[in-house]
Amino acid sequence: MSVSILNNDTTNQEFLDFIVDEIHNAVVSSVNSVGNPAAQVCDMLMVKDMKLYMTTSVKNPFFKCLINNPNIEVNGYKGNGTMDSCGFSLTATIKNIDHQYLDEVFEKNPYLNEIYKDNLEQAKQELRILEITPQAGAYLDHRVDPIYHRTFKF
Repeated sequence: MSVSILNNDTTNQEFLDFIVDEIHNAVVSSVNSVGNPAAQVCDMLMVKDMKLYMTTSVKNPFFKCLINNPNIEVNGYKGNGTMDSCGFSLTATIKNIDHQYLDEVFEKNPYLNEIYKDNLEQAKQELRILEITPQAGAYLDHRVDPIYHRTFKF
């Protein structure tokens, strides 16, 4: 596995870069309109000015969950089994910034053009960029002995 091992010298910026560049796929959790859990796997597409960015469609029911309750938890991991894995959790808030950075997100993640190739322009109209502002984070690594745990404050 080619995922970096973080340590006590890892900065908040490096932690966020790790989330985007090395984990990338994460579960974003919120609640729905009646307070029940709601979660979806989302790609962490970009980090800029200590914030993470993802995208989803306004037609996705999960979009409403995120907008109606901006307090979220983001979790992700990589590995082949428990003892060969590392992961993170991030407590954050999220907000819709409409189409700001949309072109930059597509430029940094060219696979998005493949995902939406059937109707790219319509997809870009329906997609919204969501800005994630971290509050606290944690990193856990089972690949090292002793197992390593680290928290991050933002």
